[in-house]
Amino acid sequence: MTEDAFTYTVKLKRGDDTQKCKVTAPDIETLTERVDAVRRRLGEWAGDYREIQPDEETRLADDQSELGEVGA
Repeated sequence: MTEDAFTYTVKLKRGDDTQKCKVTAPDIETLTERVDAVRRRLGEWAGDYREIQPDEETRLADDQSELGEVGA
């Protein structure tokens, strides 16, 4: 098996999370196709990750408007 002539690393960072994928191909046309496919897939996965991440703002219980109102 011969080693591919072209290597490209696709990296997607969101907050503290990083996705990284190494793409190789024997020629530039194939590399372009593969990189485009990886970008699409990473974009789909990033959308999935956004769906499972918690809201930026921590919600308080309905009867609690401030932290100091919690009874011991």
